[in-house]
Amino acid sequence: MAETVAGWLVCPVIRIVVDKAKSCAADRMRWLNGGVPDALKQLDGALTELRAVAGAVERSRGARGNGGRDLDRWLLQLKDAVHEADEVVDEFEYRSLRPDGGKVDRARSSLLKLGKQLSGTDEPLNRLKAVVEKLVGIKASSGKLMQVAGLEASWSGELSGRHPTWEDPDTGSLLEDGEVFGRDAERKDMVSWLVATGPPHCPDRRAAAIPVAAIMGLGGMGKTTLARVLLQDDLVKAAFNLVLWVCPGATYHKVELVKQILQSAGVQVPDNMKNFDVLQKQLGKTVSSKRFLLVLDNVWNRGNMDEYMWSEVLAPLKFGHPGSKIMVTTRKKIVANSLNASKQVMLSGLAFADVWSLFTRIAFGNDSVEKHPALHAIGEQLVPKLKGLPLAAKVVGGMLKSTRSIREWKRISEMESYDNVSLTLELCYRNLQEHLQPCFAICSIFPKNWRFKRDKLVKIWMALDFIQPADGRKLEDVGKEYFDQLVDGSFFHERKEGHQNYYYIHDLMHDLAESVSRIDCARVENAEEKQMPSTVRHLSVTADAVAHLKGRCHLDRLRTFIILKQSSSSLAQMPDDILKELKGVRVLGLDGCGMVDLSDKIGQLIHLRYLALCKTITRLPQSLTKLFLLQTLSIPKRCRLEEFPKDMRNLKYLRHLDMDRASTSKVVGIGELIHLQGSIEFHVKREKGHTLEDLYDMNDLCRKLHIKNLDVVASKQEACKAGLRNKHGIKVLELEWNSTVKSDPSVDADVLEGLEPHPHVEEVRIRRYHGNTPPRWLNMSFRKDSKLCLLKSLYLTNCRKWEFLPPLGQLPCLKVLHLKELCALKQIGSEFYGVKLIAFPCLTDLECFSQSSVS
Repeated sequence: MAETVAGWLVCPVIRIVVDKAKSCAADRMRWLNGGVPDALKQLDGALTELRAVAGAVERSRGARGNGGRDLDRWLLQLKDAVHEADEVVDEFEYRSLRPDGGKVDRARSSLLKLGKQLSGTDEPLNRLKAVVEKLVGIKASSGKLMQVAGLEASWSGELSGRHPTWEDPDTGSLLEDGEVFGRDAERKDMVSWLVATGPPHCPDRRAAAIPVAAIMGLGGMGKTTLARVLLQDDLVKAAFNLVLWVCPGATYHKVELVKQILQSAGVQVPDNMKNFDVLQKQLGKTVSSKRFLLVLDNVWNRGNMDEYMWSEVLAPLKFGHPGSKIMVTTRKKIVANSLNASKQVMLSGLAFADVWSLFTRIAFGNDSVEKHPALHAIGEQLVPKLKGLPLAAKVVGGMLKSTRSIREWKRISEMESYDNVSLTLELCYRNLQEHLQPCFAICSIFPKNWRFKRDKLVKIWMALDFIQPADGRKLEDVGKEYFDQLVDGSFFHERKEGHQNYYYIHDLMHDLAESVSRIDCARVENAEEKQMPSTVRHLSVTADAVAHLKGRCHLDRLRTFIILKQSSSSLAQMPDDILKELKGVRVLGLDGCGMVDLSDKIGQLIHLRYLALCKTITRLPQSLTKLFLLQTLSIPKRCRLEEFPKDMRNLKYLRHLDMDRASTSKVVGIGELIHLQGSIEFHVKREKGHTLEDLYDMNDLCRKLHIKNLDVVASKQEACKAGLRNKHGIKVLELEWNSTVKSDPSVDADVLEGLEPHPHVEEVRIRRYHGNTPPRWLNMSFRKDSKLCLLKSLYLTNCRKWEFLPPLGQLPCLKVLHLKELCALKQIGSEFYGVKLIAFPCLTDLECFSQSSVS
């Protein structure tokens, strides 16, 4: 794919830097009208012109005449300069967020800035001027190159990913799980093989004595889909009482493989467990006397893979009940041979009728293809080009589902990129809208079979400025929309594991991501791998490879640096010499480390937006609070931090504090983090940073808010200062008093009255409340202005002085009602049900116990 020489698109990056420069220049007072606003305007102008040129160059990939390589080199040069400009503008933003700390007042600080600008010693300003000059030079060199290549600048600066023509077609949902087209003969054959009991096997035989079937075929043929459909067959479900599904991953290690099999069976295995003998014994107990089906999905032939290794891993399975089976999906016949597969099923391309059914199901959804005779004719010409590949049909169908434009369908159908599946998938990637392309390409830094979590990936995209603000919506919501669009296009596939939903990238799609991002991204999975391209800006490494990075990679260029978890080893400490070189990094993932202390050098990474720590961390340095641009701080729930740095309130841009909710109560001044989302626990105290008033501006909070120590609150006015009615994202509100504190019931009643939640709260828990009356906001009616109209669950626990209940029967959505230890409750009468004919229309779960003598 020669057209990927210059890496992914530079136009979106230019747009981001232009927007930042305009925002920074608009705040003229901050810079005392010195050289900064003028330089930022010059940067804006230079980038706007270059965006038009870059758009024409990027659109011309694959169709250039002379000068193609020179233009690729020019694009790389431009991209470097644009990233440098981004860093400089970032520095100005960082400086604006730096607190004075009481050492220098604003007037003096401003005078110092002006003095540096006038004397020419303001280093960020000098860097800004230098990068503007560099961009002007790059613009000057573009004219001759464009002329040689026969190109003209496009002032839109936009690269198609053509924006599809929306005609509001009656489209349906994605292909439902379990729905499959064709493969009837293979399905029937495999079901017969799976349910057959066969002769009992002797417990002293090798694991290979358990029958193995291999489903083989080229990438994109539907091997995994067929395996999943087989597991949904009623006969297969009835035949096995234990089903295990394992994706071995990019590298095979016998300890890791046994752990994966155990985890698939629901067995909790400690992360630090590396004793193969212990794991084997546990696996033997797990399958003992059970008729099991083990599915090994997407197995590859690796250099360290051999028959002996597999026989070791699978040996404990001999304790399973007769009739147990192993089913493997693979592209390689050598894998089937290594596993001694007695049954081998080779999948070839689907028949035209099956591919047509799949394609139209995706492209038209619930809309009838017969309503669009012109598109029907174009589709019949296009489908044979897909070579019977289900994946190609899904991806191309997904690309066309958003438009009913005949012209667009013809353009896609007539492209000459259907010679093989890789070219077909690349065509679909090139037709993604430009903002989606880097979002998908960045995923190449994660290994094959990686389990993606949508919210985590969106936060990484945000940190890298991949998400464009839209109509005042939260970046997170826009990012989720991006992700859903990639799912719709079959770039991701959803899979449910237990109670969790994960997303996977098909092997061929992963190959595509690696191809289109190989200039920008790299993944190092062992210490012996060779030099990587100097252009790499996004890198993932295994723990054992970190110490060998010096000299193999330009660390100062990196924007993403992720240490992957590795079963065989972990990094005890992030080397300071590596950390301090990551000067421009935006995303830092230390999940694969085993460190206890985070280095003080972390505070030097001023561009950092996303920081994921490992579960062994117990101490955070004070320098962490200098990361003023940080958006996400991810701390594993099992991590037990001793304390938080005292100046966490400095992290004004922090949006996500992903950690154990109870630990958030340790963050002093958390109320100043007004952009914080997610769940928190707040302990009220009579000291600064812990009063209810500190919660007032935290209106972006979502999910759960748990407030403790409410006996400290002295009045309704003080309670109202929490501003709970304005927190529309809170779905679960828990209010808790201390049981050991004596308080005035009338004061507590006033306090609870002042803690009225937003009308859209879905669950309320009140615990150890000392008042003798319920709050008026629980007194419901069916009027249009009724409060708590979406409340689904109400828990009243240990409210020992509560004498009567409000008309809870009028809550239209209440499903769960738990009343526990309401010792002063005198009666449950008609007032409890309300005045409507139907009370509790949705109630399914009612618990009442430990009450007093209630009539």
